[in-house]
Amino acid sequence: MDITPDYSTYSYQELCDARATIDASAYPDRAQQLDELIASHSDHVTSEQEQAEAAEGTFLRKSPVNFHGSAKEFFSIWIVNLLLTIVTLGIYSAWAKVRTNRYLYGNLEIDGHRFSYLAEPLQILKGRIISAILLVGYILAVSTSPMVGVVMMLVVAILSPWLICKGMQFAMKMTSYRNVRFGFTGRYGEAFLVFLLFPFLTLFALYLAMPWALKKMDEFILNNTTYGDKAFSTELSGGTYFIAGLAAGVVSMITFLIGIGLVGATVAFSGSEPATDPTGNISIMLGTFILYFFVFTLASAIYSGMIRNHMYENTRLADVATFESNVTVGSYIGLKLTNMLALIFSLGLALPWVKTRTLNYLAERTQVNILDGIDSVVASQEQTGTATAEEVASAFDLDVSLG
Repeated sequence: MDITPDYSTYSYQELCDARATIDASAYPDRAQQLDELIASHSDHVTSEQEQAEAAEGTFLRKSPVNFHGSAKEFFSIWIVNLLLTIVTLGIYSAWAKVRTNRYLYGNLEIDGHRFSYLAEPLQILKGRIISAILLVGYILAVSTSPMVGVVMMLVVAILSPWLICKGMQFAMKMTSYRNVRFGFTGRYGEAFLVFLLFPFLTLFALYLAMPWALKKMDEFILNNTTYGDKAFSTELSGGTYFIAGLAAGVVSMITFLIGIGLVGATVAFSGSEPATDPTGNISIMLGTFILYFFVFTLASAIYSGMIRNHMYENTRLADVATFESNVTVGSYIGLKLTNMLALIFSLGLALPWVKTRTLNYLAERTQVNILDGIDSVVASQEQTGTATAEEVASAFDLDVSLG
């Protein structure tokens, strides 16, 4: 028996969801009823959020993010990559990077479609050769003359925003979804302010303004990222960044002080004299080393977990999608700490397990709200950037990342 639902009790959003999923040819009466109710409700869409959603596009469906990779499969790729990279004195690392990214990207699925990594190994290899030459030249210059080293540091600092932009352009251009590539439109001038000037100015505020500088970096990256002819947009809250930074800093400081106390107490109760006992010195060094990584992992988990949720919830891809993230700080801390312990006790062999486990965790806690403009995205002719810039940026420790 066909029972028509009582649509009169539905909210405006529920009516839109029902109309998007119903087959109008099979249920014309229901479709007509929904259309009439939606029209009558449209006058009541008065909140700023609802108006923004209506302006940006009609909600179609919610899509979870799925990661289909496994630690076993990735380990076989990773171990072969590692061995061949060692045997070839690093030359194979370009092929290793492409194989790794193609596996990880290819197992990431949203709304029934998977991502693709399109870079070729030779593109990566050329960039790494050039970056290696520049890095060796930098090291030789620093060791030859302190003044030359200072000049080289200034040159690298001035070039770093350009390297970041070009590297981001290449990385985005080599990523595609539904046969449409991503892009990056950031320019040197704004990048210079965001990545160089603002962090430098926080020095005069005793780094208390660093959360604001980090917010500007994330906004710069997100607001200059594109998908085909559609652009991402975000407006982040400086207050959230300050709270996240404060929480990470306070917890880390308390943990570090407690840890130092425990290390000192352990040495004292052991009865050894660090000044004369080599074993005591080694114990202190090892304990401090482990404590450092523990505190760093704890701080990064607190900060990243809070900021990731904020970034996803406040970012929109025009007419295409909105995003949700429900990472909890407690579970993320547990994930990060167990990952760290697994890497330490496995001497690094657990890296594939750690990588796939982390991607599974983040995918399970991410959702994409698909809008009606998803099928209207067309490819854009953006500047591609270069693999050289990406690798040079990596060599001088200038990588930037999201979430």
